[in-house]
Amino acid sequence: MKVLKKIIKEIDRLPQFPENIVHLQKLISDPEIEFSDIARQISTDPTLTADLLKLVNSAQFMLPKRVDNILEAVKLVGLRTLKNLLYSYGTQKIFFKKFMEIKWLWDHSYKAAFYAYTLAKSFKRKKDILDDAYVGGILHDLGQIIFTSVHPQLLEKIKRFCKEKNIPSSMLENLSSGMNHAEVGALITEKWNFPKQLVSAIRYHHEPTLCDNEYVDIVYTVYLANAICNLEEKKINYEQIETSVLSDFGIENEEHLMTIQKRLDKAFQENLSKF
Repeated sequence: MKVLKKIIKEIDRLPQFPENIVHLQKLISDPEIEFSDIARQISTDPTLTADLLKLVNSAQFMLPKRVDNILEAVKLVGLRTLKNLLYSYGTQKIFFKKFMEIKWLWDHSYKAAFYAYTLAKSFKRKKDILDDAYVGGILHDLGQIIFTSVHPQLLEKIKRFCKEKNIPSSMLENLSSGMNHAEVGALITEKWNFPKQLVSAIRYHHEPTLCDNEYVDIVYTVYLANAICNLEEKKINYEQIETSVLSDFGIENEEHLMTIQKRLDKAFQENLSKF
C-alpha cells in the first residue's frame, strides 16, 4: 500500500539517536559511575546543559525546588530518571526540528505524561515505574507525528469516523494504511534501542490488554492517562475505555473516573501556574 510504504520510508529516513545522548546512556549504565562524572560529561555540551536544566525545572517534572547546575540536577533526579529524561530529550530534539508545527500533539503528550506520572504515584505506588510512566506519556504518540506528516487528512478522517461509530481507531488505521500509529511509534523506538517497557507503553497505548504481563503496570498507566486526555478532548467516550484497565485502577463507574479527571486537571493547571 502507498501509505504503508511512505510510513516505512519516513521511519528509515529518521536519523540515528544523538551520539552524545547514546554515550551518556552508556555512562549512566555503568554501575561504578559517579554523579560528578555524569555531570562533567553533560557540562561539556553547553546546549545539552542548558536544555536539561530547563527540562528538570519545567512544570512537567515537578522538582521541589529550582536547580541551577547540572550536578545538583543529577543528584536530585537520580541516574535512572536522568536516563529516561535523555530518551525524551533526544527524541524531541529530532522531532522538533522536523515537525515543530505539530504543537497540539506535544501539548497533549505533556499532559498525558503528567497524568501518567500522577496516576502511577497515586494508584500504583511503585517508585520504579514513575519515570517510565512519565516518559511513556510524552512519547506515546510518536507514531502519530509520522502518520500526520505522511498523510495529514487520513488520521483525522479515521478519528472522526471511529468516534461516530464507537469503534477503536487502531482497527481502521490498520485497514487504511497497513499499520496503526502505535505500531509506528514502537518501530521508531526499537530503531533507537529504547528499553522494552517504553516500547511496550508506546505499542500498546490503545490496546493495553495485548501487552506482556511484565509491562502491565506501565502500559495500563500510560493507556489510562491518554484515555483521560482523550475524554477531555471529546475524542472518545467512557464506554470505549478498557474495563480491565478501569478495574485495575479500582475505577467503578464513569462518575468515579470523572472525579479522578478533575483532580488530575486541577493538579496539572496548578503546576503550570508555578512556572
